[in-house]
Amino acid sequence: MSRLKSKTKNTILFILLFAVFHYAIGFRLSAFVIDASTQSASIEINRLTPIEANSLYISSSESSFLLNSDILGTTSDGVKVKTTDPRVMAMRKFLIDHYSPLYTYADIFVSEADKVGLDWRLVASISGVESAFGNLIPYKSNNGWGWRGGPGGAYSLFPTWKEGISTVTSRLARGYGTELTPFDIEPTYCPPCGRNPQHAWANGVTQFMNELNYYVENLVSVY
Repeated sequence: MSRLKSKTKNTILFILLFAVFHYAIGFRLSAFVIDASTQSASIEINRLTPIEANSLYISSSESSFLLNSDILGTTSDGVKVKTTDPRVMAMRKFLIDHYSPLYTYADIFVSEADKVGLDWRLVASISGVESAFGNLIPYKSNNGWGWRGGPGGAYSLFPTWKEGISTVTSRLARGYGTELTPFDIEPTYCPPCGRNPQHAWANGVTQFMNELNYYVENLVSVY
């Protein structure tokens, strides 16, 4: 009887010790898993391309990409937003949200369009369809518009993005006029698209132009 009681006590003690051990190990294991998953998420972010990473870490509280002039308004988190032209701010945030390396040229898109009377949204929107906003281009071409002005109809090579924006904007205005819509431009700019009843090029450009309209009309909410 004494041996049975002793064995029972040992069994109970073992169970208690096992339970404590299991709880402790389980807690540390959970902490390790959570920590590992956090590290994994960080690693995943760091594996993004430079363009995506730069875009992801830009926020409305960083004034480096905002223009300095008259205060336009206040964002939802109380950040004062400054700009001379709401179109520039809309363009910049739009390009950032599309992971575009062109976001620092937002003012160039607008000013060059204004010089020739072209729709300020058009050239950036064409770059969205032709090159994912400058992400997929011929090597060192600074040509995000599929613009063929080189020898024998080769892709144009622009020394800078600014030169590319300026050239494409002025040539579009001169060659197509300032009143044509993407559907009017499509048959010449992208003949296969113009012959296709789906009109992917014109619809894509129009969609991006409409998005820019939304951005400029809802600056506070998009920032």
